[in-house]
Amino acid sequence: MPAIRAIVVDFGFTLCSEHYFNRLGPEMSSRASQILFGAQSEMTDRWMSGLTASGDVAAYLSGFLEISPESIHDALVRGCSDMHFNDAVWSFVKRQRDAGRKLALVTTNADIFSNVVVPAHGLNDAFDVIVNSADYGVRLKSKQPMWDRAFDALGAACGYDGALLVEDTLKEVRLFRELGGQAYHYKGDAAFTAWLESAGL
Repeated sequence: MPAIRAIVVDFGFTLCSEHYFNRLGPEMSSRASQILFGAQSEMTDRWMSGLTASGDVAAYLSGFLEISPESIHDALVRGCSDMHFNDAVWSFVKRQRDAGRKLALVTTNADIFSNVVVPAHGLNDAFDVIVNSADYGVRLKSKQPMWDRAFDALGAACGYDGALLVEDTLKEVRLFRELGGQAYHYKGDAAFTAWLESAGL
């Protein structure tokens, strides 16, 4: 494997696989996910693009779940504050930081990620740069603009050449490779741990 100078990590279902609405309880959390991620819903896309705020999402869900917007938003904040990370990925991030490699967290995510998840879990201390799609205020077709911004922030020595992406979305993994980087398609901690051992990381 060529020398790696920078590590780019995805958040949802890579660094963390927990759902934001878990604190609503299993039934309501499942219903919220179905509503937000259903084929007919554009709400999640708008939320992750920074075109809709978390308070508006809570109000939207309230109409389906018969729970007050305030209770839904409170559960959302609590869920984002006490979530747990995937051990193998989180340990890998810490080891790479100790090894002196540059670290970027690049995620397609909502305002609640920047406002709650990042400070609650000290992610600014773990990563040199964090790029979130909601900060753009537009719909992005891929993560390339966010990766580009991350590399600009990391400095001239960092680019696709010499970077490793850890990401669960296959199309983003393929794109990163096309742009000249190395990428690992994350499918779970066990497989990731085995791959790290084989790669000497």
